[in-house]
Amino acid sequence: MDIEHRLPFINEQKRAYTQGTVEFVNGEWIFFDGEDEEASLLEEMAERNIEVFRHGQWMYGQLQKGGSVDIGISSFPLQNGDRVRFRKRLPYAYQQWLESLSDKTFFRFVQWLNEHGFSLYDCLYCYNGLLFEKYAGVNFIIYDNTELVGNVQHYYERGKTCKDRFEITFNTGKRFVCAQFG
Repeated sequence: MDIEHRLPFINEQKRAYTQGTVEFVNGEWIFFDGEDEEASLLEEMAERNIEVFRHGQWMYGQLQKGGSVDIGISSFPLQNGDRVRFRKRLPYAYQQWLESLSDKTFFRFVQWLNEHGFSLYDCLYCYNGLLFEKYAGVNFIIYDNTELVGNVQHYYERGKTCKDRFEITFNTGKRFVCAQFG
C-alpha cells in the first residue's frame, strides 16, 4: 500500500504541514511561512493541493489560476490574510522506503517513532539501499524534531521472508531497538 493510502489510518503526524498566510501582491498570490515569515509564490508552494482555514475548519482543495480554490462541490476565491497549509513532501528515497515496508511493519514503525517524539515528517535524510536492489543491508534515516536528533538504522533482509529491525540513537546517547519479523 502506498503512503497516501496509509496516512488516513495513522494519527495526524506533527509537523506534517507548512502553514502560513497569503496576500495578493503586485498581481500574484504570495505565501508567508508562519514559522520564519519567508515569502514565496503561492503556486510554487501549493503545486495545486492546498488547505484553507475557513469556518473553523481546514478545507482541502485544488489551487486554480487566479487564486481560487476548487473543493470539488464548489470553488471560492482566496482572500488576503487567509490561513493556508500544504502537506510537506517526503524525500523520494524516504517515501520509497516507507512504501517498501509491509503494512504491519509500517504501522508499528510509525507508532514507535511517535512514542519517541518524532513524526514521519521530521526526516532530514534517508539512505535507502532497497532502491539499489540490495536485498540485505542497513538503511539510515535521520530525524530532527527541533528538540532531539535521532538516527534510525533499519537492518533488513528481503527474500522468502522479510525481516526488519530498527534501532534509534538520539543525540543524547540514548538508544532503543524495535524488531519486526515477517
